[in-house]
Amino acid sequence: MKLSIALIFVSGLALSMAASRAKRAAYDLPDGAELLVGAVRTSFVCSNDGYYADIENNCQIFHVCHTVVNPDGTSNILQWSFLCGNQTIFNQFSFTCSYPEDAVPCGSARDFFYLNANLGAGPNVPFHNEQDVARAAAVTPGRAAQPIYVPPAGGAPRPPQRPFRG
Repeated sequence: MKLSIALIFVSGLALSMAASRAKRAAYDLPDGAELLVGAVRTSFVCSNDGYYADIENNCQIFHVCHTVVNPDGTSNILQWSFLCGNQTIFNQFSFTCSYPEDAVPCGSARDFFYLNANLGAGPNVPFHNEQDVARAAAVTPGRAAQPIYVPPAGGAPRPPQRPFRG
């Protein structure tokens, strides 16, 4: 009897620990993240697949969201959170961590969430079109937003690249 009570207690403890670990896994950031970001706000929740700047954390944190289909046919969105390097923010225009002066302003990041729809859209679909670049230029006065290079269809040669010199 005592053994069965102990097993029930241990399994209940394991389940509660697993639930709390799954709940905070989205914000499982490196130790000391608070030194760079300050108090981390954990209210961001994924609603679609893609890469998203965390505006409440001044875009110093970004999230990768991915939908998985379970064996029973249900689906849920998994969320992973990452910290940008010191003095950088997540640039929602390029999906990279950049210096703030090279990124769309954090307050405008939500206006570029739609770019996630371009991910995996096909080999001939550019990541940015002229309207996207104009939109980014409008919120970054004095800076020119540069589109990400997409090779032309038909096997045209790549632009020349400088050799690496280490």
